[in-house]
Amino acid sequence: MAGPERAAFSLAGKACVVTGASRGLGRAIALAFADRGADVVLGARSRVDLEALAREIEAKGRRAVVQPTDVTDLGQVGALADAAVSRLGRLDVWVNNAGGFTSEPGSATEWLDVTERGWEAMVRLNLTAQVFGAQAAARVMRDRGTGGAIIFISSIDSLYAAPGGEGIYGACKAALNNIVQTMAVELGQHRIRVNAIAPAVVETPLTAPWLATEEDRRKRSAFYPLRRVGQPDDVASAAVYFASGEAEWVSGAVLLVSGGAVMTSDPYRYLMRVNQAEG
Repeated sequence: MAGPERAAFSLAGKACVVTGASRGLGRAIALAFADRGADVVLGARSRVDLEALAREIEAKGRRAVVQPTDVTDLGQVGALADAAVSRLGRLDVWVNNAGGFTSEPGSATEWLDVTERGWEAMVRLNLTAQVFGAQAAARVMRDRGTGGAIIFISSIDSLYAAPGGEGIYGACKAALNNIVQTMAVELGQHRIRVNAIAPAVVETPLTAPWLATEEDRRKRSAFYPLRRVGQPDDVASAAVYFASGEAEWVSGAVLLVSGGAVMTSDPYRYLMRVNQAEG
């Protein structure tokens, strides 16, 4: 006699780690995982924000572990993986979400003004932290023999030119895409799947300056065939798919979540600004 049918996209019984969980995409992913039955280890720098999120997850009947984490400190990244095992007894899904821009001078400038310290700060936040976070998760999954899923948050900037101050960010995300494919090949023998989500502009605290007014939002929306900017839940839904059994034969993929956009407007807007200034 067949057992009860499993709900589609269920994460019941899974223990998931989400970095950068206190706001934006990470927060939406953590809540979406809890909605699908997962328990979640929450990593970010702000304990207050993590504790508020944990209360929301617990109100859904799921467990939440608050683990304040600065992902540029690799010891703290490793502690996230340890917390999943010690507090939840397992580690099934790891989401490398934390990243973005830094305040270091020369980190978000045109290439002629990039500094060595700016470069190093961006690489540590957007590449080193992700690589060694994935490694820590994969080692736990391998040693416990459970398999699992590792999800990177890439960007549409990884696929096209990102001039005007986003060059290092785009370069880091492009590197992640290749790392995802290589990890997928190497980790498949351990039943570990590795995939990435590459969003276009999603409305989060990171992108708030670009969407400050209704006119800003209208102009940005016009870049996308589906005529709106992304919302955190758009990316969270993709993360649920990659984490779930529905994606059990999907590894090494980079999923563009971009409202239908297959290019960015950044190079054209940059050239228009530069050329008009010289005209």
